[in-house]
Amino acid sequence: MRIMRLLIAALALAAGLVAAPAQGAILGLQDDQLQNLSGAALDQRLDLLQASGTKVTRVDVIWKFVAPTKPADATDPADPAYDWKRYDQVVTGLVARDITPMFTYYWTPEWASRTGKTNAAPRVADAAAFAAAIARRYNGTWPDGKGGTLPLVKRIEIWNEPNIATFWFPQCRRQGGRYVMESARQYSALVAAAYPQVKAASPQSIVVGGVTGPVGSSVCDQADSSVGTITFAQEMIRQRVPIDAWSLHLYPIGSPLQAYFVPSWKTIPQITGLVDRLKPGAPIYVTETGYHTSYNRYHRYFVSEAQQAAWLVETARAANQYPRVELAMWFNLQDNPFWTGGLRRSNLTPKPAWGQFKAQVAATPRPATWAP
Repeated sequence: MRIMRLLIAALALAAGLVAAPAQGAILGLQDDQLQNLSGAALDQRLDLLQASGTKVTRVDVIWKFVAPTKPADATDPADPAYDWKRYDQVVTGLVARDITPMFTYYWTPEWASRTGKTNAAPRVADAAAFAAAIARRYNGTWPDGKGGTLPLVKRIEIWNEPNIATFWFPQCRRQGGRYVMESARQYSALVAAAYPQVKAASPQSIVVGGVTGPVGSSVCDQADSSVGTITFAQEMIRQRVPIDAWSLHLYPIGSPLQAYFVPSWKTIPQITGLVDRLKPGAPIYVTETGYHTSYNRYHRYFVSEAQQAAWLVETARAANQYPRVELAMWFNLQDNPFWTGGLRRSNLTPKPAWGQFKAQVAATPRPATWAP
């Protein structure tokens, strides 16, 4: 009888009559407006993020906002040059809503920039010290000024898309009569310097490296060329950079399960093999992924809203094919003029993908290791 019941269940599953048991990667959602809001406006935005059902989100820590002037002791979060108010409210609000935050930091302040521009490659010592300040303030023991402590932010990404000139310039430098790759070497030095400082400030922290943008090939023929994901990882291997986890961004052209270019879901095994040479068994976080529903300056490729919804479901399936992938973070909550991959339109009305996201999140519980 037991065999018969199992056979019936298997046939029903194959026919699509029952849902497969939930397992695999966490599906998260990022809202890139959190760092721009405060007070009641931020609370309303956090409520909207909570309404999506997400249990994990990624928060952009904008260095130039937190440290508009140079701190005397950059590793000390209490240095008067620092302004953490908006992030204290973000983190406290997220945890109160049972959403686990992870941090990524970038945008160089003018005082730490060689060119005065926010996308300039930072001085390694300054950027590593700021990572230490983040880790110390959000290690779960820092006073919140109200008789309690600020929440722990366990996962800290070192920078955002350092292989793209939009976030890290220059990518390549002129050497004699040709250009040579520069960004991966400099970024490797940053992670190597930040890692021990973050661990000293917050031993339980998970230092996430890579954070590569969706670039396939590397062509260093000018200062703002982009460096491919694989090439970037290979240079980090040569530099023997310490990491606890590796993250990357995937924006497939075509179905998540069918797109084959680098980087795509199908290249995850190749990425995993490289990551194992940095830290065997390290988890893979896809900290940005999604599909746009109209043309914009950053993504010429776009799909219909119905296709976006269908491929959101397929994204979850793609992530679950690879046991090492712990997180797939959809970017973004809402459309804006430069980014139309939101689950909600610019006027905040929901797209079909909003409902699909809620259903997928509800079917995939957050592991205890990711609890806030």
